[in-house]
Amino acid sequence: MDLRKRTMLSKLRRFFRRLLRILGMVPVHPKINGLFTAYETLSPFYFSVEPWYLDYILKNPQTHDCIVDDVGLYKEKSGVKHEFLRFEISSPDKCHTCILIAERNGAGGNVHRDPCGDVLMFYSTRATDTNDSTDTVSSSVAPVCATGDSTTKQKPRLSSSLSSTSRWGADDLISCATLGSTAGDRLEEKCKRATRICALTFSEKARPSANELGTLLYLTSKLEPTYTVTSTQCYWYAKTVFTALETLFEDAKPNVAKHPGGTCYGVSVPTKESVSKVCGKYREARDENRRGRERELAEERRRDHEQAQAAEGRVQAAEQRERERIQAAEARAQAAEEERQKERERRLAAEERARAAEEENARLRKFNETVWRAMPSTQQL
Repeated sequence: MDLRKRTMLSKLRRFFRRLLRILGMVPVHPKINGLFTAYETLSPFYFSVEPWYLDYILKNPQTHDCIVDDVGLYKEKSGVKHEFLRFEISSPDKCHTCILIAERNGAGGNVHRDPCGDVLMFYSTRATDTNDSTDTVSSSVAPVCATGDSTTKQKPRLSSSLSSTSRWGADDLISCATLGSTAGDRLEEKCKRATRICALTFSEKARPSANELGTLLYLTSKLEPTYTVTSTQCYWYAKTVFTALETLFEDAKPNVAKHPGGTCYGVSVPTKESVSKVCGKYREARDENRRGRERELAEERRRDHEQAQAAEGRVQAAEQRERERIQAAEARAQAAEEERQKERERRLAAEERARAAEEENARLRKFNETVWRAMPSTQQL
């Protein structure tokens, strides 16, 4: 598909996404920074590997549930034929996919950008060596690494005059966006300008997570933090990570047995030793992370146990207080009942005394009446 048709297709997709956004039908992207972007975001996230891993991947437990579904090794079609890796990572709910591109650039060169802002061209500068003038790189324009199509007419070549002094700090870059978003389309355009020379597939039971992938990319960057034109350049980085994934994860298989990946102008870049070292460091980091998670889980279980004990103690104390309250209420009720019983007895005694007094009064009245009736008879005698 030519550039004009790709541009029209991209505009058409943006139009439909804008229409869906107006209608309120745009899906909500996962809130996992460092992997997923909002569907309406125009530009992908760009990070250096170290801060991306330490600040976004390592500290976010959700990255353990984001699974790598696809790994592709890409080689650009022109220029120095820059190599990079493309990953597809699914969200924890399996409803969204992240596109992630990992690549190595030479940060020590002069940086040039294309009009779209996607392509970085790194040009070498003159190396200083007062003892041997042959161990220098010409300061004239000579691309040593690129992340896009080269526009220079001069064919870049790996000069035999380059030595181990032709090195500088590497710029290992992560670009990521949500698949199907505007930002994701820009990353897809980058991949379309290159050739997918190999892919890696995993079994369902042994697929790396985004956290494990971030650990591997970080350790590879730390293993060789310098960009060397003849050895530790983009070809070395892509091939080391790709081969390490194939080595570390069970049943991981490339779809092509032999491919031109990890080659610089047809010459294979040695990666056997670096793959072995990275895999060793990865296993150490994985074991340490496992021990760390076990310690965290043990600490969490201890805290949960203490909280459960404290909660149980609070419940028991509340139950004891309730029992004491009920007992006190029952005691007060019993005392009140006893008091009422005493009051009834006092009332009955008072009533009994009143009846006795009434009876006594009645006898006295009767006696008096008898006496008064007898008095006339006595007077007559």
